[in-house]
Amino acid sequence: MGTPKTSKFESKTNHPSYVGCDILLTSEWGQGMAGSSCLSNEDQSKLRQNYGPHQNLNEVGSFDVAEIVSQCRPRYHFAPSSAAIVNKQNSANYDASFFLQSSPYTNPPSALASGVIKNYHTSRFLSLCQVVDSKKAKLGGKSKKFVHALGIQPLWTMDRVTATAVPDNIVVVPSPYTDEKYAKDETYGSNGAINAGNDSGTWKNVGLSEAQTRRILCEENTGSQYRWDIRNRKRPLDAAVETDPTNCTLFLHGLHNDVSKGANLNRGTIFNTFRLHGCTRVRYPGNDSDMGMNGRQHSYCFLEFPSHEEASRCLGKTGGIVEVSGIGLTLKWSSGTNKSKRTDQIPPPPPPNFSGIMMPDDVSHRQKKQRTRLTEEEAIDSSTLFIYLKAKASAPEDYASVILKLGELAQTKLEDAINDGNSGDKVTAEEEPALKVTARSMATKQNCGFLDFASHAAASMALATLTGSTNGGQLITDTDQNSECKDLLQDAELWWSKKSSAQHGIRCENGHNFQKHHFPPDARTDCWFCLASPTCEKHLIVNLAEYCYVTMPKGPVNENHTLIVPINHSSAEGIDDTKKKHIIGAFLDPDPRVVAEIEEMKAKIRMHAQTVLKKDLFVFERAIPTKGGYHAHVNCIPIERGLGQKLRSTMVSMAATKSKNYNGFELREIQNPDINTTTILRNDDDLDGYFYAEIFEGNDTKRFLYKLNAEDKLTKMVPVEFGRTVLASVMKAPNLASWKGCVLSKETEEEYTAKYRQSYEDFDK
Repeated sequence: MGTPKTSKFESKTNHPSYVGCDILLTSEWGQGMAGSSCLSNEDQSKLRQNYGPHQNLNEVGSFDVAEIVSQCRPRYHFAPSSAAIVNKQNSANYDASFFLQSSPYTNPPSALASGVIKNYHTSRFLSLCQVVDSKKAKLGGKSKKFVHALGIQPLWTMDRVTATAVPDNIVVVPSPYTDEKYAKDETYGSNGAINAGNDSGTWKNVGLSEAQTRRILCEENTGSQYRWDIRNRKRPLDAAVETDPTNCTLFLHGLHNDVSKGANLNRGTIFNTFRLHGCTRVRYPGNDSDMGMNGRQHSYCFLEFPSHEEASRCLGKTGGIVEVSGIGLTLKWSSGTNKSKRTDQIPPPPPPNFSGIMMPDDVSHRQKKQRTRLTEEEAIDSSTLFIYLKAKASAPEDYASVILKLGELAQTKLEDAINDGNSGDKVTAEEEPALKVTARSMATKQNCGFLDFASHAAASMALATLTGSTNGGQLITDTDQNSECKDLLQDAELWWSKKSSAQHGIRCENGHNFQKHHFPPDARTDCWFCLASPTCEKHLIVNLAEYCYVTMPKGPVNENHTLIVPINHSSAEGIDDTKKKHIIGAFLDPDPRVVAEIEEMKAKIRMHAQTVLKKDLFVFERAIPTKGGYHAHVNCIPIERGLGQKLRSTMVSMAATKSKNYNGFELREIQNPDINTTTILRNDDDLDGYFYAEIFEGNDTKRFLYKLNAEDKLTKMVPVEFGRTVLASVMKAPNLASWKGCVLSKETEEEYTAKYRQSYEDFDK
């Protein structure tokens, strides 16, 4: 590692957006696996038989492979059987080889991804025997396996909760590739096993293998005991001990993880948390204002204590990890210049020609301050890049065409990255909104512009691809060879831009006022419906209320299709009820004010459909957990009048239809109009989800409900897009069954949203 040959590999695996790979195949074991707690005593006993009693198992394997495994973080790592490796110079010893599977082990977080991903998935190591004919393999049984089947969901399609989940009955052990020290002098027991640090037995200097020597030298040179140490770090990873007795300040990092933008995590809440530990002041960087430069949220602050001992005591009690207002923060010694303010220092001499006021010949105050570019860490909440075109264009309109070209180029790079190694149908930005890039010119400067991405991760990936750095810089010259744009692109620069007003959560471009309570603590940055998420497309919002909002969906059934979305992300427990439920839908929100506002919005949308659009309203919600997580939302779709009876019969029939994987489910009509849906749902303690629908038939609205219990999960699951599928069948338009088949351009989405918003607001006056 650290060579020109591996620079491209390290650049990809060290990228903040990289989480790991699914499968890694190597010809050797990683050094550290054979002697680790990942393997059972029985497996290690077999290994000693293969390698001999005097072989230190900690030295078995390749240091280079161990480095690759640490960088790649594979979910499954496959390598040949140890016997095949031992005898690779001769014929492999089939009788000595055996199949081996390790316990799952942890993947420590990458230093480069700090603040982005807190923890990773677990990994397993599998060692396969050599391939033999079927008869011989059958005689050998499982211990001679040379084929191992896996049925896995790709890592990049999984949310972090699912990817990092560990079953209750599984024991996870530490990574075998991150041990902090290596025993150089060891003792051997009577059975030949190595007893490091044990006084019993025969003492012997076992020496160091070539790989272990390289390993220790590498770690000593980098000043760290961790294999995943990042070269050229500003601070060593082991800088937790502070020897300066004058340092009375601690450094608190992670404030940018507060999606409420300071409503939950501010100077007052931080001080109240740490004053019990002796903290006397919370100080923000710069001029100590509550907000940073250009209104950005601070990512860190300083905690000042009366003495070094009290600061050290606070750090020791917390262990360097604290939680304030439900947000995880890291705590360590401050390493800045403000460790302690010395009053006995001699002030610096005045500048030349200084006489108490600024002299006429001193023009330093008129010199323009040099612009400092944002780093990725400083722009952690931004999903916008700034474009600067140095070269002069022959015509002003050429700048606009180059900026659009850069937007297309960035979008193509994201599509290429997501389709890397995919031999099937390619994923495009039209199908996947997360890949969409929008280019726009600056109104005041024609040679400047912006690229808006769906998320910070997408912007970071595009920036690293186009400039070679996640912090930005000059465009790589061979990025594009188009002769029309080559001259202007040659000196083009891409940098991080501060958050737009919409990203600040202050005001959306279509006039919605976002308040602090619209960014609750449980908001997620990877959810399309959380207003704090960069993937939430706010140009689709029709109406913003106190606890909910109305929005046009992605891939609508028609131009009047809307969703009612609670602002809070789906919670797992109520206010008064401590018993957790697996799922909460819109009609089962623990806050009764949310349910009341949903009913109010639903009534207004129905009245608008009947009086303005002259249509009936089809309402449904599928409140069942999905792999990607669930944020409650209720579909409201205006349909032609008179379709109610046909829609009801089709929906009930399709629900009861059995298929290869499902036995169908019973959709029952709620007969009593005086009982509300929420009451029915809350009376079922075994509820794991539900499907609810409202159909206007005749002069009444009929309600239908199916309640999913734990025993029905595998056989009576409601299809993800069941409501749309029913409507597509009634309207004889199969393409309406999936939202992906109805995705519109952003211009059309904005047109539909503006038209419906105006109609809705005029009706609601």
